Amino acid sequence: MPNIITNQLRINNAKNFIGSVQISSGNSLYMFLGKPNAWSMESAPDMPEDTLRYSAKIWDEMIGLKRITPENIAHVVKRIDWKKDIVYDEYNNNDDMLLDKSFYVLNSEFNVYKCISNHNGDMSKIEPTGKNLEIITLADKYRWKYLYSISTGDQIKFLTNNWMPVLLNDDVSANAKGGAIEQIRILNGGQDYSTTSAVVIRGDGQDVEITPKLSLGVLYDFAYNNIGKDYRYATATIVDPTSSGKYANIQVIVSPYLGHGYDPISELGAYSLMINVKTAYNEGFGDFPGTFSYRNLGIIKNPIDRYNNIANAATLSALSGIYVNSVSGTFMQNEFINGVTSLANAYIVTSNINAGNGYIKVIRSSELTNNYSSFMQDENILGTVSGATAKVSSIFSSEILPNNGDVYYIENKTPITRSLDQTDLLHLVIEF
Repeated sequence: MPNIITNQLRINNAKNFIGSVQISSGNSLYMFLGKPNAWSMESAPDMPEDTLRYSAKIWDEMIGLKRITPENIAHVVKRIDWKKDIVYDEYNNNDDMLLDKSFYVLNSEFNVYKCISNHNGDMSKIEPTGKNLEIITLADKYRWKYLYSISTGDQIKFLTNNWMPVLLNDDVSANAKGGAIEQIRILNGGQDYSTTSAVVIRGDGQDVEITPKLSLGVLYDFAYNNIGKDYRYATATIVDPTSSGKYANIQVIVSPYLGHGYDPISELGAYSLMINVKTAYNEGFGDFPGTFSYRNLGIIKNPIDRYNNIANAATLSALSGIYVNSVSGTFMQNEFINGVTSLANAYIVTSNINAGNGYIKVIRSSELTNNYSSFMQDENILGTVSGATAKVSSIFSSEILPNNGDVYYIENKTPITRSLDQTDLLHLVIEF
C-alpha cells in the first residue's frame, strides 16, 4: 500500500528532541570525547556499530563529557550563499522536492531570504539586502522574502561552511500573511489579450484581487492589489471579455498556511540539528586534559553519575585512576601500567605528578588491556615502556557509571590532538 513519512514528522522530531533536554524536563544531554588509543589504521577510522559489544567499547574508552543545554542546539539547513549569475529555485507549494532545492539564500550581511520568483528561470544579478517585511522586487525581477538574520553569536556557534542556523524573527512572523497568493507563475504568456482581460482565481480562500500586466497582448506580470488569505489551494485563468486572447497558462503559488516567515524551521525543512559544545583544558578535574588525542565523539542522554543520579554537572570525567606517591622516573602518556601485586593492567590517558606525588588517569577495554582488575592500595606499579615506578596511595573512580545512559550518536574520526591549553569548539549535526 503506497505511503509516505512526511518531512513534518522529521521536523517535529527535531523540535521534540530540543524540548526533551530543557532543564525543567529532568533530562540531561552530554557530548563525550573518547578513544585516546590508536585505530588499527589511523587514516581510516573504524565504522561505528549499533551493537551491545560496541557500546561497551565506547563506554570503556570514554574520556570526558560536557553538558549540552538547549542554548547549544539549533535547527540547521544546508548553507546556500547568494552568488551572482546563479538561477535560484523559487518557492512552490506544489513541489514535493522543494526542500532539496536552492530556494533560499544567505546574503553577505547574514540575512536569509526565500526566493518567491526567479522571473521564469533567469539568473540572479542583484543580491537581496535589507529587512523589509514585505516581499521585495529587485531590478533583475527576482522577488525575495526576508526571513531572519543570523547574529554574531549565532554565527560563531552554528554557522559553518556547510550549515546555517534557522531562526525565528518575531517581526517577520507577526507580519506573515497566511494562505495568501503572492506569486503566480507564467507558463505561457499567450497572445492577443485585450486591456480588459482579468485574472479569475478559484480556490478555498478569500479577498484576493490580482490583475494582469500585458504588453502587446502578451501577459508578462501581475499587479497584486490584494493577495487574499486562507487559501490552501487555488487555480487561475486569464479571461478576456473580447475573446481575442488565447493560450495563456498560469499557475497559482499559495503561500504557507501561516505565511512566509511564520515558521522558518518548517518552511526551510530544518529537520537537522547542530549541537555546539566548547571544551576547555581547565574544566573540572582535568575532564578534558591537554596533550592527548581523541578519535571519537558522540551524544549521550541521561548518563548516571557516581551518586546514582541523572548527571547534571557542567563537565564529567569518564576516567578512573590512581593517586600515587614515591614516583621514580616519568610515566608516559599512552603506555600501559601494571600492578605488581594485583596484576591490574591499564592504559594511561593523562597524568599529573609533582615531586613524586600525583595522579594517573587510565582506561581499560576488552580490545586494549588484558584485564579489568582493580589496582590495590599500597601496591607498586610499573610503566611497561618508561620503566617508571610508583606506589598506589588510593584509587578513584569515574564520575559516571559506565553503561548507564542512552548513546544517541557516535562519530569516529582520525586523531585530533589537543594542546596543553587548548579549547575546542565542536559541532555535531544530527539529521532526523
